[in-house]
Amino acid sequence: MAETDSQPIAENEQVKELLALLKDNNTPGYEEFARLIGHVTEMEQRLSEATEELKAMRREVQGLQDHSLKDSLQKSCKAMEASVAAMRQRLSKLKEQIIDGCRHILTDFKERGAVALNGITQFLHIRPALEAIQEAAEKGMQASDRAVSRIDAFSAEYHEAGRHLKNMGRTLRGKPMEAEAKETGKIARVFKGAFKAERALISSVKHGAERSLNTLARLEQTAERRPSVLKAMREQAAKTEPAKKQPAPSHDKDSR
Repeated sequence: MAETDSQPIAENEQVKELLALLKDNNTPGYEEFARLIGHVTEMEQRLSEATEELKAMRREVQGLQDHSLKDSLQKSCKAMEASVAAMRQRLSKLKEQIIDGCRHILTDFKERGAVALNGITQFLHIRPALEAIQEAAEKGMQASDRAVSRIDAFSAEYHEAGRHLKNMGRTLRGKPMEAEAKETGKIARVFKGAFKAERALISSVKHGAERSLNTLARLEQTAERRPSVLKAMREQAAKTEPAKKQPAPSHDKDSR
């Protein structure tokens, strides 16, 4: 799994080889499969950026002097890290399925020739993996929203505490409070912006999963327009459920 994580899917040899074969043989579904690889590549990039942003945020949080704000942000970072880790795990599984599918088709191609390329329909079975990424991204966006809400709540509590500690009847624009309140407010705004940026990256991952699902739907339509490809898809589905053996209705009619 580590190798799958580290290598971009577009650079995988099996993926590149299958894409070339599909293009050279004008195989229906080539364009959809190429788009799918593009969407997965984009998700990889956005998740990599999200991971690096979180690492940088974690370092900044460690340097905070205000323990209350620091504790709150550490909890938020931990929640975001869990969400990003879940997305990375699901993306890794998706990549493994795609690469295994490419490997299977390439092996079959050596034995049966171009007809084996109809096996591209087996990539329709990656839908659950894409839906899992979509779900994890949604949870990540919610975690970011909660982090922003915590920062807003902390800022409000800080300003209220400041008024009581100074026991003053003036607003926060008064000189005695201005410097200290503005400093903490500035820090809060910086981290608030960081969590919003993280949310934007995760939202891009979610959109990538949605586009991939739409691409799969078009791939399925392509298969349905070609009987031979549809037959291959049904045969592949039958292999995954060997226990559900169907009777042959045409033979029953003949026997009557």
